[in-house]
Amino acid sequence: MSLTTDDTDTVSTMLPQRRIRGVAASFPERVARAAGITVYTSFEAAEPVWRTFETTAAGTAFQCFDWLSAWHAHAGVETTPAIAVVSRQGEPLLLAPFGIERFMGLKRLVFMGGRMADYKGPLLAPDFAMHVPDGEFPAMWRQIARALPRHDLAMLMDQPIALGAPLAPVHNPFAELGGVAAPDNAYVFDLPATFDELALRYRAETRRIDRSKMRKLEAAGAVTFRFAETPDECVAMTGEILSRKAAQLAAQGIRSIFSEPAYRDAYLALAALPPERQLLDVAELRLDGTFLSGSIGHRRQGRTTLMVHTYEAGAYGRLSPGRMHLLKLLQASIARGDTVYDLSVGYLPYKESFCDTPMEMRSLVMGASLPGLAFAAGIRGALALKRRVKHDPRLMDLVGRGRAALGRMRTPGQSAGT
Repeated sequence: MSLTTDDTDTVSTMLPQRRIRGVAASFPERVARAAGITVYTSFEAAEPVWRTFETTAAGTAFQCFDWLSAWHAHAGVETTPAIAVVSRQGEPLLLAPFGIERFMGLKRLVFMGGRMADYKGPLLAPDFAMHVPDGEFPAMWRQIARALPRHDLAMLMDQPIALGAPLAPVHNPFAELGGVAAPDNAYVFDLPATFDELALRYRAETRRIDRSKMRKLEAAGAVTFRFAETPDECVAMTGEILSRKAAQLAAQGIRSIFSEPAYRDAYLALAALPPERQLLDVAELRLDGTFLSGSIGHRRQGRTTLMVHTYEAGAYGRLSPGRMHLLKLLQASIARGDTVYDLSVGYLPYKESFCDTPMEMRSLVMGASLPGLAFAAGIRGALALKRRVKHDPRLMDLVGRGRAALGRMRTPGQSAGT
């Protein structure tokens, strides 16, 4: 494996330097050169290789350059990039968008993206497994970790166990490193060739009710469903949907990123991207011009991920405008040739009607120093407790009741929506 060393950032020195044949070289830097590892400490330095690699790499839009650079510019300014690229014969095999953050007085290593990345993890070359067979990645990880800037703790959270499509998964090598099951699962499913085939996946009674509700909605007025077509439309629709979602969650007593200016600005920056680089997929459902439902997703390599979905629970709430909106999203995805639909992370009852086999998510917490080892044990315990609560209907009911009560105190008289 070879290391490309041009005028980009070099790997950081973590151990004292020693002279080798008259040249000062740190041990981590020598390891990195031998293993074909480059660590970039800025987005600008990584941009050329990143943009080229992501066009063919397996992964999600959450690992695309535009996505993470928008997050970093607005919401992740306190995270120092440590973007690791592993190459063989000059061709990238893996790009891991790491960052270093301050945490409880320690330095922690994370996958960048924060709360704006439902999935975290690497981008992988399609033939990664041919170059790094099962069982060999832990050794590669040790080399990567030694090349990275000094850190006390590695918190590699919310990782899908597989990338790519459910019927053609690409194994996430970081899952080989152990870790624990994350509190939430993900709901990803393959799309058939036609919408009629998809509809057959749920009960005949459900299909009948869906058709009836849509007819009643159309009888009430002019129903329009449309996607944003220009950057200006995308920015306007994104801003409105974020505001409505923030209000909806606040009414439920849930603090969300959608009301935080930094995250809102990051979403709007993504919405303003030119059409040839656009990642967001923004749509709205209206009745006689009145907003009923809106969604923000992203598309990459035939995969649509639904991230934000909100609807107005008003006079037409009984006609399930949120579900009608989702069905139209699925219909549109199939019509344009998408092969995978992703309802993202976290359980909601409606997701099981489309995806009956959720995908496990993994979180890896490892100490890299003595203080980090102590913190890691406590964090793993907290994650186990959180997963237990989320997978116990009784405990989740109590949490929901508490949030609802808090929401009523904060926003008296406001509808909670979905």
